[in-house]
Amino acid sequence: MICPSCGYDNIEGVDRCEECVTPLLSLDVPRAEATAGLARSVMEDDLRQIEQEFLGVSPDTPAIEVIRKMKETRLGCALVLEDGKLVGIFTERDVLNKLTGKKATTDTTAVKDLMSANPETLHETDSVATALNKMSMGRYRHIPVRKSDGAYSVTSIKHVLKYIAKANW
Repeated sequence: MICPSCGYDNIEGVDRCEECVTPLLSLDVPRAEATAGLARSVMEDDLRQIEQEFLGVSPDTPAIEVIRKMKETRLGCALVLEDGKLVGIFTERDVLNKLTGKKATTDTTAVKDLMSANPETLHETDSVATALNKMSMGRYRHIPVRKSDGAYSVTSIKHVLKYIAKANW
């Protein structure tokens, strides 16, 4: 994306020009009415249209127990909840990066010691395109979704791909 102020060629999706810091948010924003088919659905459909799964654990649950639950339910993450409030997310990436090799911990290590704290979340009314953008820019495969009743669920890149595959274009 070319900055209108300085002419610098920025990568697509940046919020500000990397050269002169001019805001670029309002430039080249795709609109649903200008698109059709899959692009329109991704931009208009909200996250309620996507299958979502959920595994919730408390912060003091042993990480090894959370991993066992994730394996049994075939889920790639668990939301760490304390008094109904999201305090973290524990993902397959956390298992690989924090629970192996020299950093391996004991069987009693709590998930709160290994989770990613205060994860970015979306709302169920956010668009599928917003979820794809957040996952792409943040390099996430799972993202917590806050429902209108205050509960949480998780959407993943797997769910987004299933949504796209089921569509009849």
